[in-house]
Amino acid sequence: MASVAYVSLRGGDPQIWIQNSQGREQVLTQGKSLYAQPALASDGRLAFVAREAGRPVVYTMNGDGSAQQRISTGADAEMAPSWSPDGRSLAFFALDLQSGKSVLRLVNLQTRTSTTVAGPSTSMGPAPASWSADGKRLCFLGQDAKGRTQAFVVQHDGSGLKELSSKFAPRGAAWAELSPDGKKVVWVADLREKRSHLIVTDVDTAQSTDLTADVVASHESPRWSADSQYLVFSSTRDDPAGTRTDIHTMKLDGSELRNLSHHPAEDFDPKWSSDGRHIIFASLRSGTSLLYQVDLQGNKTEALAQHASHDMEHSVRPVALLAR
Repeated sequence: MASVAYVSLRGGDPQIWIQNSQGREQVLTQGKSLYAQPALASDGRLAFVAREAGRPVVYTMNGDGSAQQRISTGADAEMAPSWSPDGRSLAFFALDLQSGKSVLRLVNLQTRTSTTVAGPSTSMGPAPASWSADGKRLCFLGQDAKGRTQAFVVQHDGSGLKELSSKFAPRGAAWAELSPDGKKVVWVADLREKRSHLIVTDVDTAQSTDLTADVVASHESPRWSADSQYLVFSSTRDDPAGTRTDIHTMKLDGSELRNLSHHPAEDFDPKWSSDGRHIIFASLRSGTSLLYQVDLQGNKTEALAQHASHDMEHSVRPVALLAR
């Protein structure tokens, strides 16, 4: 298993912890500041959000917690950082507290130059932007001109902004993620009838395919495998009451569907391990939110840590870069 960073409440205040491939845990932050949204880079550095002067701002640090530094000097509220696959740039959302308008900001950490992407409306996020494996394209959620959240793609230089989801789902999109090969976006469409669907949209043609058209269930948190051929997601499809989510995988064409968790407790927020052999997810099976991993070959599930508090917001080293 690769290194995993996450937020833990086990000490009372939210702190960022990391667990290495041997299972050893280490806390990287301390104090009363609000620490959240850790994001691991391919070289082990982390980006995260800390509260400073009453607002969230983006910091980076080394994998041992040293060299913590803020990325920008502005007065915006900053959130949801994500690394470019080569670790040279960070993307995050910046909210102007006076105007209420948010933008996507791309910062080159070597030159400290930044690129700003503004959408057609005032709101972006809340999920971090996702990158293609070559670092040339990003996907993010933002409001359209009608105030509905949609999936957007843009080039890393800020050009070519394109909205992908409203034609298929006018009510809006959620959980959008760009495939590592940069060709497709998977997202969740709200189609009423007590269900939300997994949609895959081709970036170049804008053609959408509903992978769950015949399923009356909710679907959340879809994420791509490193080869852009498989998806992991959480879904209520195997719960007769339609309220509890399990962790599932399936191939891009909808085949090879597997339920990996089959547990009476809530399992959610799945992510691929860096080697593609495990799925790491959060679960309420202990009574609190803790992290688990399931072996895709042996189907064995084990807890990453056991305690009476909560672990959440986990981040795994980027899959796409390690897989190339």
